Amino acid sequence: MSSSHRKGQPVMLKPRPLGLKEGLAEMYQEGLLCDVFLVADGQRFPCHRALLAAISPYFQDIFINSWKESDGKEVLLQDVTPPVVQNILKYIYTEELVLTPELAPFLFAGASKLQIPPMQNLCCRFLITHISVQNCFEMYSLARAHENSDLLQATVQFLIRNFNEVFEEEGFLQLEFATLVAMISSGNLAATSELQVYQAVRRWVQGQPRVRGPLLGQLMQHVRFPLLSPTEQEELQTDLEARKDLKLEWKLLDGEERLSQSKGLRRGMYKPYIACVDTQLCEFQSLEADEAHMACYNVSAELWERLPGLQSLTHASCTSAGDTIYVSGGVYRSSYSSAVHEFSSFRSQWCPLPPMAVARAAHGFLCHNQKLYVLGGWRKYHSFLNSTESLDLATGKWTAIARLPFPLSHSASSVFRDKLYLLGGARDITSGWLFHRGILIYTISSDEWTQVPLSTGFLAAGAVAGDHGIYVIGGYSEKKNWAEENQVENRRSSRRCFFVNEAGRVSRSFAIPKLPRGIANAGVVYCGRRIYVLGGEDLTQRYKAVYRWEPGEPRWHRGAKEIPVPREGMSSFACALLLRPKPRFAQLFQVSALVPVAAASK
Repeated sequence: MSSSHRKGQPVMLKPRPLGLKEGLAEMYQEGLLCDVFLVADGQRFPCHRALLAAISPYFQDIFINSWKESDGKEVLLQDVTPPVVQNILKYIYTEELVLTPELAPFLFAGASKLQIPPMQNLCCRFLITHISVQNCFEMYSLARAHENSDLLQATVQFLIRNFNEVFEEEGFLQLEFATLVAMISSGNLAATSELQVYQAVRRWVQGQPRVRGPLLGQLMQHVRFPLLSPTEQEELQTDLEARKDLKLEWKLLDGEERLSQSKGLRRGMYKPYIACVDTQLCEFQSLEADEAHMACYNVSAELWERLPGLQSLTHASCTSAGDTIYVSGGVYRSSYSSAVHEFSSFRSQWCPLPPMAVARAAHGFLCHNQKLYVLGGWRKYHSFLNSTESLDLATGKWTAIARLPFPLSHSASSVFRDKLYLLGGARDITSGWLFHRGILIYTISSDEWTQVPLSTGFLAAGAVAGDHGIYVIGGYSEKKNWAEENQVENRRSSRRCFFVNEAGRVSRSFAIPKLPRGIANAGVVYCGRRIYVLGGEDLTQRYKAVYRWEPGEPRWHRGAKEIPVPREGMSSFACALLLRPKPRFAQLFQVSALVPVAAASK
């Protein structure tokens, strides 16, 4: 007998499966020991009260508070069809659920009505991934009817991103006032003209003129009148003269005042480009020029355009927000930099921002809600950092935030739903790279880091956020048994791509094909519903090819044009999405003009 038994101490035994799932499935299929029937449209479904009450507050209330044996052991279900009941019971007893775009809305509604949260959440996630122009207003109504905030938020964001395709649809007239305000106040609105926004508001008000007419003045506060061209201003005045219900306010504004007064362009008024700032290969090589090469890639035309360069830096980090690119840190002539610069597509020049408190390179660098976040990195080849800081772009002040749990550099970084992600990376380098086998997630609201383990490590990968999570692309993966095989490097360039959800867990729901070849230290950008991989390297060469992939496609496609650099290729360079104003909008800010700035009710 063990000492723990002799002393009377409790012993933790390893639990064995009870076979509960299999037993429930057999009882359901054979109709054994059933003590209640669910009735839908005259069809009776045998089941077990205890099980229904255990998983559903709806049934728990019926069986505990209002159930009477004299009722004949039947529960009559209103507004739930027999096929839905059958699928719900199959899920409860077997945990099996087959979803299709046609069936999922009905199962979501049934699970919501009968208060079965796990099934409701599964259906909701499925519906969110299948929102389209054809069904978005149906999803909006479904979310409102069942008060589901996740589905409602996802649908509203879809309407914002696809405004140009949906604002003339009949379902647009059924939007709530708060939803319409959220749309027309958003800078992400995919409106190609501010006159469209004005006309959409007018159309919505006319849908129920008596009820919505008094709201017109409030809605007009969100229309960005300074973005109207002279021709559109004339069209607006003609419309107002016919309606006689609004009065315009005019001001003489120069270009910067006009941009400020308008609160910026809408997303649909920009054209997406990929900006590449060539920061050379590594700090041990002599720089080819004192100014880094900067080019803009027009993804639709596959054309490159040279832009003003920045002082050459190696291992600098880059991020962007709309029409502005930010570059921080890096190495210049063997000196580590704390500098931060911004490039605006309106000014088309680099401007310095307040420097970081700590000079660093190969660090995480992200922009979110008008703040820059600098995360880890290194300041010498063997000196890794766990320090972090944040710059408030409105005040120009840096503040320290929660440190990383350990020093880390060469991570892929991304922002998703108000959280910052550092994926993989290196924790040290001695005889070989010490890979980080995990993901660090920073919750901004609580100033806390969470660690999520991964089975393998990687570094120098790319990461971009999509609608439902983060795509991780390529990088260097760790070699196994490299020391035993007397190999110099413990890393190899990887073709692997995978998807992680908000919790940092790898998800196989979003399949990503392997890259055409192993690529690390590439520029990876999400642009125009596609992911682009530019340049990169393996251990023997650098590349200048451009690959693209759209979610749902079976493979990556190589672009016809390569990165226009004279060397064999580019890697470890700064790369980000840059929104540039479409020419007709850029012209609005070139000269001073008398423009409408507001419209008030008469």
